[in-house]
Amino acid sequence: MVIHLIELKNNVMRNPTSSELCEAVYILIQLLNLGEVTSYNDLAKLLGVHPRTISKCLKYNHHVIAIPCHRVIYKNLMLGGYSLGAALKEKLLKLEGVSITNGRASKSSYRYLSKELLEG
Repeated sequence: MVIHLIELKNNVMRNPTSSELCEAVYILIQLLNLGEVTSYNDLAKLLGVHPRTISKCLKYNHHVIAIPCHRVIYKNLMLGGYSLGAALKEKLLKLEGVSITNGRASKSSYRYLSKELLEG
């Protein structure tokens, strides 16, 4: 799946700019509730991009309270990095109710946004 934007004014279909793509990432992350995580891979699947594109967007998130990028982890449930430090990411997730063992989030906390949004 590849995301395209349709400009109604010009009736043109185009690829999103990087800032528009990041905005879509930020909106998707806000769908996660306290105690839920998803993966870079799952978000990438939704948007038709590489998981590294998702991580680049999250790196530039300047609204870490409103856009909880700490809720995005690796598909193998490892927590991964965080611009404010991996220790803080783990602490935030634990405060929100995510069970973490040996640096991995519990599978019960994982939310498959791609399945929900693509498959219904």
